[in-house]
Amino acid sequence: MPHIRFDLSVSVDDDERAAFADWVAETYGAVMDTGTDHVGVVVAESDPRLGRAGADDPVALVNADVRAGRTVEQRHDLARRLTAELDDRFGVPEETVYVVFTEHEGADFVLGGEPLASWDAGEGEADGDPPTE
Repeated sequence: MPHIRFDLSVSVDDDERAAFADWVAETYGAVMDTGTDHVGVVVAESDPRLGRAGADDPVALVNADVRAGRTVEQRHDLARRLTAELDDRFGVPEETVYVVFTEHEGADFVLGGEPLASWDAGEGEADGDPPTE
């Protein structure tokens, strides 16, 4: 059950927030080879700071807690897609988007009171059904 949090220094209305969260879940599922019913996304407006950004530069800090087992290539592909979309959609320049991944075993994620299983490659391919985590 990934949890992806975006702290943005730009204003985002509710419709934009919902559309972006849907895009993130779908993109996560495609890149990370999993279903999307368990993807948690938070898009928060805050006052994030990044040392390389100027005082008035838009900034996005992204924390992605994911189940262990994904490749470095998958994580970097997702980071590149998120970074590009933040620029395209909200005008946050790629150089002021900072993405951090934290990996956890499946048991560290609890959905509906039950821990999830570890991730298995190809779990998103089963008849289009969500994972049985």
